[in-house]
Formats: sequence, structure tokens, C-alpha cells
Amino acid sequence: MRFDDRLTTVLKGSLPEGPGAATQWRQVIDLLAQKPGNLANQDVQEGLTRLRDLHDRVSEADRLAAVQSLKGRLRSAPLLVFLAADTDMICDAAIDAADLNPEIFADAFPRLSPRARARLQSRGFAIMEDIAEAPVPLTEETALPPEDSAHEEPAKESPAEDKGSPAADSVDAPEKLAESQISALVEKIADYQKNRSAEPQHMLVDDEGHASFFVESLDSIRFETDETGTINWTEGPPKGAIVGVSVAQPAFDDGPGPDAYGAAAFRQRMPMENARMRLCGAAIVTGDWRMNAVPYFSEETGRFEGYRGVMRRPNLAEDAGQGTIDVQRREQLQQLIHELRTPLNAVIGFSEIIEQQLFGPASYEYRSLARNIMDEARRLLAGFEDLDIAVKVDSGQLPESSGTTKADWLFERMTQRLQGLTQSNGVELNISKAEPVRSFALDGESVERIFARLLSAAIISCEPGEILKGELRTRIGVQPANRFTLSRPSRIKETAESVLLDPSQGIDGEGGESSLLGLGFSLRLVRNLAQSAGGSLTINEDNIALTLPAATTSKISIRETE
Repeated sequence: MRFDDRLTTVLKGSLPEGPGAATQWRQVIDLLAQKPGNLANQDVQEGLTRLRDLHDRVSEADRLAAVQSLKGRLRSAPLLVFLAADTDMICDAAIDAADLNPEIFADAFPRLSPRARARLQSRGFAIMEDIAEAPVPLTEETALPPEDSAHEEPAKESPAEDKGSPAADSVDAPEKLAESQISALVEKIADYQKNRSAEPQHMLVDDEGHASFFVESLDSIRFETDETGTINWTEGPPKGAIVGVSVAQPAFDDGPGPDAYGAAAFRQRMPMENARMRLCGAAIVTGDWRMNAVPYFSEETGRFEGYRGVMRRPNLAEDAGQGTIDVQRREQLQQLIHELRTPLNAVIGFSEIIEQQLFGPASYEYRSLARNIMDEARRLLAGFEDLDIAVKVDSGQLPESSGTTKADWLFERMTQRLQGLTQSNGVELNISKAEPVRSFALDGESVERIFARLLSAAIISCEPGEILKGELRTRIGVQPANRFTLSRPSRIKETAESVLLDPSQGIDGEGGESSLLGLGFSLRLVRNLAQSAGGSLTINEDNIALTLPAATTSKISIRETE
């Protein structure tokens, strides 16, 4: 069913008291804010009327918190007009949360409070002269302001006046006028959304000061955050669309925020290099950005105080490399992977039954054929898992890793998992540790996934009889990290990094669990997995270096030796 009656359900019953009033206030503004085009004019009017009736029953702090929760999601012009007539703090929060098209902003501009208009203009919104000088048919009270609004207080009906008296009619007149004006505004917005052209119209102000909606386009934004990752300073307008955005949590749905790599780098207090960032709100900042930032610490105490950095628009190469899989295509790919896994698991299960002779004796040729089918099915399954993981990393859906993993456990798992691959390729894998080595600050599954992909890709790139050497050591510092260096296999020793990371790159005769999608895909997957965990993968002239966060210890020693 597509019928949405949530607002009607919320408005049923009498006015709540106490905490119930604050809860209903938050529910109503949330429903009005996000999908104004799906609501009838009568529903919008009833919702605004309920907000006005609830105003005296909800504290200013609760009203402010509810409006601030709409950051970048307030898409209803009538609701914006209503909230702008409240106190100064709520008015400012509503303007900061607004995400309206320039044309809708222009329609609502004359109906906004003076403070709201001034704040919009300070953010770069410049209304055209013919609109600014036009007479405004609505006063502040026609936007259905709260009864104890900071701007004015409407007259209250006296007990002696009944509904039929002229005085009562004069009291009801502003409400009727308000409802008609709100209805007209909602209809105008609906007509605009229905009939607007496919090409967005963004007018920019030039140096001569010609009439337009926004001051200028932005190519870069300098910013600073506090210790929680919330941006508290930015250079230039529009500050309201940037200040308050967090770089500590990945973006959710269509909201602002970084990708999983940026959020992981913040947790580990590591530099962010070309992390993806999405901003919402004003048109000149809305969209994707690339963020470069470094943590800074107090000179006196050494305590972490936040990040300083620059956001810039991505170039064409970065946009092309991003793999712009929209939500629908991503879901289709994940569904396809799920549907392919089911028959593959069935094939693997029946092959194991034949190979182990669980249902009776089978000839050697028959068991050998079943074993080959089982190996190929597992190889296909590993490739599908890599595709699924790559999609999740690209969309920020990969679950955050928590816990710790000891290096000894990891190497035991790698010995069991890669033994067959090393024997079939005739490769010897020697891994050493430079003690003391701290545990990885990741769960076992995440660490095993990263190392298995990297070592498998390296083994299939070796010549028969080659010795592959790896070394793990811990770098001590404010943010300790485990660095694993692996000698470059002979078959890719002279290959440039750009070629190695090409998804179409492969090696003739390669085999094993990482070969299905090519060497380039495997290395890119390892790099993206490492970055999402707060680490990195670098390809040097003579080795491949994998860095992952190490666990911090509660015991502080004077010196750690190897």
C-alpha cells in the first residue's frame, strides 16, 4: 500500500500534556518537513494548527531540539514560515535546516520574519528587486505563529464574546486568512514541482551585483571541527549549511556526512586523504566533496581538539573512479549475488557428499570430478563475496569493526587458509614478527578478510619456487599502528602502481580464491577495506605496505623494544 496516513494518525485524539506534547511536536514537524508534496493542503493546515496549539505545552528547549534534528531535511515552505515566527534560536535553526529550491525560497521569502530574511541574506540568498519591493499580503500572524511568539501576541477571545458576535468574527478572520494563504502557497509549490523542467536553474551573482539567488559557486571550503567531529568554523558563506555537520559518523540516507573511510579515520585520529563528503542545504554546497584534513592537538596538554582541513569538489577522474552505482543498481547487484549464492552452495554441498562418499561408494574418477566442481564453485563463491564486499564498502554499508585480534591467531588462520594455494603454485611464504607486536584494533573477521585477499593476490603473482617474505611490526605513537610489509612478487616487480590497481589487470595462468575478478580488483578491494578500517595500502618499489590500526594498551611503558 502506498497510502500514507501517518500524519492523520498522529493528529487523532486530544492535545497531549507533558512529555507526550513534546513527542507529538517532534512527530508532526518531522512528517510535515520531509514530504510536503505527498500531503494534501488540508493535512498541512491541520498539522500547522496542531503545532500552534501545542506551542504553549512544549518548552523552548524541546522545540529547538526538534527543529535542529531536521538538519538538511526541512523541505516544507509553510512549515519554514511557521517556525521562522518563533523565537530567534528556533528561527535560526529552521533556516539552517531548510533544504528548498531557490524558486520556493523566493515564494516564501516575503512571508518570513525579518530575522529569517536577514539570516537568509547573510547566507548568500539575494532576492530579486521586483520580489523584494512587492507588497507582502501576509503579516506575521498569517503564517500561524505560536500564540506566545517573540514577535507579537494575538488577542484572546473574552468570555463575553460568542461565536456569532462581530468580535468573534474579527478573531477568526486572521486564522481563515492564514489557512487560505498557506493553501495557496502549498498549491504553488505543488505546481512548481509538477511542471518544473528537468534542468535545474541556479542563478549566480556576478561582480556587477546583478539580481540572483546565490552569491557565488564554491570550489573549496576551509573548515575546523571540535573534538566530537562537529564543524564549528568555516571560511566564507554559507556557514549555516556547513557549521554543525559532523565528520565523525558516516552519512545516512540522503543526509550530510563523510564516507566510511572518513569516519574510520576520525575514530583513529588519523589524517583524512580525499575522503568523500556529502553536504546538504544551500545549492552552492549541496553535493559530493573530497575532504583532506589532519588532526590537531593542544600544545599544552597534547589532548585531541579536532580536525583542520579543506573540502573541494571532485574532479572528473575522481567522479569516474567512484563507480557511481545508484541505490537501485546497487540493490539489484546485491540481490543478484544473493540469488547466485544459493545454487552455488547447493552445488558445493552435493559435491562434498560425492567426494566424501556419504551416500555410498563412488569411483575415483567420479570423486575427482566432484572435487574439481567443488573447487570451482568455491572460487566462484569467493568472487561473489568480493563483489558484495566491494559494493558495501563503496556505499558505506560495511559494518564497523570492533574488538581486537592477536597476530598469532591471524597467522595461524592464514597458514590453514593459504596452504593449498601455496602448494599448488609452488610458493614459499615466510612471515616474521618484530616483537613486541600489538593486537589489531579490528575484529578477527575483518583482519582475516584483508590479509587473505592481499596474500592470495601476492601468491598468484609469484613464479614457481619463489619465496615471498613478509614482516609485521608495530609503530608506537599517539595512534599506534601495525605495519605489514610484503616483498613484491617477481611477476609484478616492474609494474607501475596505476597498472596494478586497474580493475581489468590480471595475470596469465593465475588461480586461487582472489583470481576470479583480477589482480587489480583484489588490490583495490584490499586498499578500500584498509581505508574503511582507518588504515592504508601503499605499493612501493620493492614492497607492498599494509597499515592497520593497532590496539592501545592501558599500561604505559617507558620504552618498547624489539
